[in-house]
Amino acid sequence: MFILLFQYNQKEKEKNKIKLTKKKQKVYDKVDLFIDLLGCLILAFFIFITIKVAINFYLECKANDSPTQEIKLPIENYISGRSDLVYYHFEDKGYSLGYSNPDHLSRKNIIEHYILNIKYSKSVLDMYVIKEYNIEIK
Repeated sequence: MFILLFQYNQKEKEKNKIKLTKKKQKVYDKVDLFIDLLGCLILAFFIFITIKVAINFYLECKANDSPTQEIKLPIENYISGRSDLVYYHFEDKGYSLGYSNPDHLSRKNIIEHYILNIKYSKSVLDMYVIKEYNIEIK
């Protein structure tokens, strides 16, 4: 924020020093506005990321205080591509997890013969933190 105010003051000083035509002044003002808006967007992005990291860290710390639970869920779907995903339902909501398929199992084989094993802890606001997960043969 202080950087933006400093830039604004510097630009005002430069405007007073340089006498420009009205047309050039309008272009100069538009460029200034664009640079100011871009600076505000970048600053807002970094503030958002900082807050998001802090919240995630807090949720994970609270989850470490609660006991770890384990649940076995059926695999609803498996999609392979750039990123392989295993789809499952937990508490009546659908979720997906990234899964590396080192054995090159087929989609049908994974859905029919494997089960998803998840170790998780409960955090604040009914959120869950997954500690570990893998697929096992039923």
